[in-house]
Amino acid sequence: MSKPDDELTQDSPRGDPWLAFGYLVAGVLLYGGVGWLLDRWWGTSFMIVIGILLGVALALYQTFARFRAPTESR
Repeated sequence: MSKPDDELTQDSPRGDPWLAFGYLVAGVLLYGGVGWLLDRWWGTSFMIVIGILLGVALALYQTFARFRAPTESR
């Protein structure tokens, strides 16, 4: 069953750049914070870098998944 055109336009991704910025900042802060905590706990100094890189990668994935154009099969 297909959706009406009005419903499809409401479900389509919106190009709000602040949403993408929020994903990136939240990913860096969350996973960088987890990396910092692991560094403090384990006495290392590289987990914060891994956490920040992981946060950026997951935020980019989330941004692309959110703004990807829907595929319609009619």
